[in-house]
Amino acid sequence: MFDWLKRLWQGFLADRKFAREISPRSFLRMAEDIRDLARAAARIGPREPEFLVRIREIEDEMARLGELVGRPEFSRLPPDRRVALRQGLMQSREQLLETINTAPAPTRILQ
Repeated sequence: MFDWLKRLWQGFLADRKFAREISPRSFLRMAEDIRDLARAAARIGPREPEFLVRIREIEDEMARLGELVGRPEFSRLPPDRRVALRQGLMQSREQLLETINTAPAPTRILQ
């Protein structure tokens, strides 16, 4: 009896966690996070024109995503499409973090 109740409660908690992960609010937070990372990468990354153009494109895409998330159509997207979008955003975040971590030091003197 208690095992059944425990499984039921764990299933409920897992469903709620999944719903939070694909909620419009979480996408908005991820878009803001990625936009902030892109700005940081632009400041410390190489000053190559193609790099700066790509960073600007990322910022624009995250701004568009923020606008789309606010629309009712976003809530009607199937969960599998939202999961795929979330995975893509997570990959973008990881790539930006890699770019920031591999950026050369701004000075030769250790602080």
